[in-house]
Amino acid sequence: METSKNVAVLIDAENVPATYAKQIFDEASNYGNIVVKRIFADWSKASVKGWKDEVNRNSMTAVQQFEVQPRKNTIDIALIIQALIILFEKDVDVFCIAAGDSDYTRLVRELRERNKTVIGLGARNVNQSFVNAFNEFIYLDAGEGAEEAPRAAKKRGRGRAKAQAAPAQEKPAEPELIDNKRRSDLFNIIDRLIDNSGKAYYAQISVEMKQKYSDFVPKNFGCNSFKKLMEKLLPYLKRYAQCTEADGTTMYLVRSKK
Repeated sequence: METSKNVAVLIDAENVPATYAKQIFDEASNYGNIVVKRIFADWSKASVKGWKDEVNRNSMTAVQQFEVQPRKNTIDIALIIQALIILFEKDVDVFCIAAGDSDYTRLVRELRERNKTVIGLGARNVNQSFVNAFNEFIYLDAGEGAEEAPRAAKKRGRGRAKAQAAPAQEKPAEPELIDNKRRSDLFNIIDRLIDNSGKAYYAQISVEMKQKYSDFVPKNFGCNSFKKLMEKLLPYLKRYAQCTEADGTTMYLVRSKK
């Protein structure tokens, strides 16, 4: 039986709205047992008032950090220090960081270099280089126009086979679902997998795309599985046929003969 992983949740309350509290903890709980809950802010500010009820509701430890000088990264520094203390003093496998500030990029790299899984949670307008620093990045507003999330983030800055060909469509059903760069990388990955083994399994496609784009995860596209995401992407993949292995569940793509 697999041992449940320990999860630390760290929230920068000054750039993540309190309305996302439930989603943050729902997502974090998917990765294991939440053993650390820390939220950072200058609690004298009116802008974080909404978080005060959530602190009690979710049994968080609120860390007070006064702003010594305007526009100084005091909250960032406090969160980073606490993350490093947790790294070296507690048995934590997964760090969930809810923030929208690229100043945390170096922290994410340091945690990953020490074999920790680091999950980012933030709005769609965060910098793409920050997004890609994480193992996975989940958009907190993924339920609101989820299909446009990756495009918006890019603009601003996750036995015997039984083959069934997916029907071709003249135009993609959702033209904004995936941008040109991601589409090109997706084609390259599928073509290479087919060249190597004759089949591009969905599981392999998922792993390789997420290595390039940590936000290329089903929930960011309004899907509850990678299979559902691929079904949404099929209008873009007219050069391929969707197939199912004899087990009835393992999906893959081959080049279409049409």
